[in-house]
Amino acid sequence: MRFLSTIITYLSILAISTVAPAFVSSVGSSNSGVIGKRPRRVRSSASSPRYWQNSSDTQIFCHNESQAPIFTEGDKDLGGPGVVIYNFDPYDHGGVNGAMYFVYESNHDFIPYKYLIIPPWSSVFLSVCPTFRGRIVRGSPSNLDGRKHLLGTWAEVNWHANETWSAWGDISILQGNDGAATIQSLDGLFKFRGFMLDILSYAPANAWAQKATGSWCLDKIIGEDANNATMEWEKQFIDPWNVYLRDDIDPVINSNNGRFQVTFYEGIF
Repeated sequence: MRFLSTIITYLSILAISTVAPAFVSSVGSSNSGVIGKRPRRVRSSASSPRYWQNSSDTQIFCHNESQAPIFTEGDKDLGGPGVVIYNFDPYDHGGVNGAMYFVYESNHDFIPYKYLIIPPWSSVFLSVCPTFRGRIVRGSPSNLDGRKHLLGTWAEVNWHANETWSAWGDISILQGNDGAATIQSLDGLFKFRGFMLDILSYAPANAWAQKATGSWCLDKIIGEDANNATMEWEKQFIDPWNVYLRDDIDPVINSNNGRFQVTFYEGIF
């Protein structure tokens, strides 16, 4: 992978970007004085490693799995909750003039809520309903086959958790790692988590797993058949306070205005 060239090009775009990009803050900047106390979280039965809720909380879905996924080239920004998604992968994946990204609600793992195609070095705004909780992931047309596609890096987001009227987000590699990603709050406080390092290129052979597309990425490190070789490799490079690498540390941030920026770097689709 051409991680160095990706970062150089990114810096050139940074000069003209109208949205403060993810590394205006250093990776893992805690901003402990402005994040505030997080609400208590309990484990969910969802396949997502975590989402934030009360034990009495009932999930209100944005989309029914009996409905077809919503394709968007970018939603109109009407001021509601949402995510600015940057595609900092310079390559065309699958002949779509860019890369495909899929949005899944927690507990709805078979049918995406929305999906997008974003050209290289471009960004779009993704709107979600006010009760959304789920993940944004890299993907391909195979994500539309009605099966689970869990393997890969997850950008997890959740709105109005615990009735705090705030949004929460993180980057997780518990269910696999198909490339770097970062998440940043857009509430003016620029809280930031994630990683930008390419750790796939030289990973050992026993750390890999195969996607439905036939491509290979780093394996999952949680649950049944968790790959210990993958964990041993990733923990040399990834700080668990920046990325979900361990199940007992919560590297999450909140956004007081319900908006995040998620950046995906060069990855495996």
